[in-house]
Amino acid sequence: MLRLTLVWLCFLDLGGGWSRSRSLPLWNRDPEDPIGRPAEQAERQRFLLDLLLQVHKPLLHQELTAMGSRLNEEPSDYQEGAMRSLREFLDSVHENKVPRPFGIYSQLDKAMPEHLLGVYRFLVLARDWYSFQRNACYARIHFHPILFVNAFQLAVDEREDTKDLRLPAMYEVLPQLYFEEEVILAAQEVSWQQLVPTRAASPKSTWLEVLRGYLSPRRPLDKEEPLNADAVVIDDERKVAHLSFDVQLSSYWNNMINRLTISIEEWKESERDMRFVDGDRQMAFRGPTDELKFQNQSPNRLYSRFPQLFFDVIEQFVTALMMEDVATGQISMELIDPPLITTGGVPFTGTSMDTEAVRGVLSQTIDHLQAQINDAVSNVTQPSDIPFIVQHLVASQYLNICRDLSLAINDHGPGRPSMLDLATANLRDPIYRSLLLRLNRLVFSYEVGALPVSQLPKPSLESIFVSQLRSFEQIIDTDLINVMDQQLLQTHRNNLRLLRRRLVARQRRLNHGTFHITVELSAPAEVSVQTDLYLALRNQSRPRLHLDGFVSTLRKGINVFQRHFPSCTRGSRPTMSQLYGTNSPATDGTRSRGLPPHLLVPRGAEEGLKLQLIIELTEPGLENEWSGAILHTESTDVLIFHH
Repeated sequence: MLRLTLVWLCFLDLGGGWSRSRSLPLWNRDPEDPIGRPAEQAERQRFLLDLLLQVHKPLLHQELTAMGSRLNEEPSDYQEGAMRSLREFLDSVHENKVPRPFGIYSQLDKAMPEHLLGVYRFLVLARDWYSFQRNACYARIHFHPILFVNAFQLAVDEREDTKDLRLPAMYEVLPQLYFEEEVILAAQEVSWQQLVPTRAASPKSTWLEVLRGYLSPRRPLDKEEPLNADAVVIDDERKVAHLSFDVQLSSYWNNMINRLTISIEEWKESERDMRFVDGDRQMAFRGPTDELKFQNQSPNRLYSRFPQLFFDVIEQFVTALMMEDVATGQISMELIDPPLITTGGVPFTGTSMDTEAVRGVLSQTIDHLQAQINDAVSNVTQPSDIPFIVQHLVASQYLNICRDLSLAINDHGPGRPSMLDLATANLRDPIYRSLLLRLNRLVFSYEVGALPVSQLPKPSLESIFVSQLRSFEQIIDTDLINVMDQQLLQTHRNNLRLLRRRLVARQRRLNHGTFHITVELSAPAEVSVQTDLYLALRNQSRPRLHLDGFVSTLRKGINVFQRHFPSCTRGSRPTMSQLYGTNSPATDGTRSRGLPPHLLVPRGAEEGLKLQLIIELTEPGLENEWSGAILHTESTDVLIFHH
């Protein structure tokens, strides 16, 4: 009897015991069974992470591979009416037109906007969580990883059943697009055994030790040698943490370009489908103003929001870049770019043109665009409509502008990626930064000279107090687990939880100290106002960096507002390893559409960078507008110190 008991215990030890019995595979569950579906937030979080782990390599997770083995074309698995917009994409999948894994991905491919919109809709229009899982697995397996990640990130933000889940930063998901070639190659040389604990040599466990292990589950059966918990660090620090090399900013910019691309494609579709109706007769648009007004009245206003946001962000970036040049004494347009590699292992290549030739091509590009703008606004009767038209026209031409510029300056053959081909790498390219600077100047040249003066009671600024402004360079570590060797995924479930050490790239980025601003306003009567705070170079009103904006109702008399701006102590998102380690993922809180919060304050100088703080009071504008009729404007000098 004792021998049978021992055999039974040994069998449990080898088989994992009753407490470790596996649940049914996800792909085997009935989609209509509310108990079988993975309804727990932590389980859904884990699903997202499993898809993004080593996304540039084949998916080895058996359950997820089975879920994505077949293209889902059932109309009942999508939102009502979705098949009308999905049919063309599904046909292109059957015809193998959608970019497959292991190819060269170009943001400027003429068909890429349609592919991005198609994959995005394929994910975001899935009817429920189960359908989304199947579609996400299929896209992960069959489409190019960059295309999949770009669409996946947008869809997760938009879906009701995923918008509260966390995604790791995109520069951790696809680090090859953000870090220098030397960093990636060094990370690939680190073996995964360096990150896992080693077991001490010990004699074979006796039957009594096995029995004690089951009677005392908290007592480990195997002892492990202590392992240094410090991360394995690949140093990527530079003498100066330049703005254009900030991987978090590049990740944000990539997301912005993808959103703009999708909104443009959706507007093109609606433009083909809808026209003004006069009685029972369809009429063409009489001009750009009619077209844009109709667009604002249509149910889909996504495109109407993003051009203004796009150029607001361009102005933010250009202003911060100009202030950085003043603070460092360097010209960012002349910085030499370190090499990058793509997921296909092909290095990015630069242009063989000299500086003057590149400037000539940029000038021709802007001159051609300006001619288009002048033609579009020539018949506009309302001057206030001109900035709106200019922003939308340039935004709709953005990809064409980059495509023509790339063809003009890159003399290499097809299949060789350039810096302009990828939105993730554009900010590192001095040519692209020069283009943004010129686009900002062009759009601003069509701004209305002065805002209308409001007829409301005029408040006045009594006083303003600004605590010390300081910037500093902060050491930040980026998780490089997605560069690890494929051995990490040799089982049907990844063993990332076994790792005791992290593999990171260590950089420095710009950050700002905590500060606060106190504003004292006097109002002759009760009035609602929009208060905006900007930083600008001295004796220049534009470009300017938007620091803060809020709407408030002023009471008659003195009103005091104190705005607090904390320092950014961490990255914007938890690392992939940290997300795998948590049991209850929480939300990221508010999702800002401005520059990353650590770039709120521009780089200062050791002796203090002299800037002006502009306080602008206006009537509260319409949705997605920052300003209406002007009530009061005033400026004061400030200093930003850098440590």
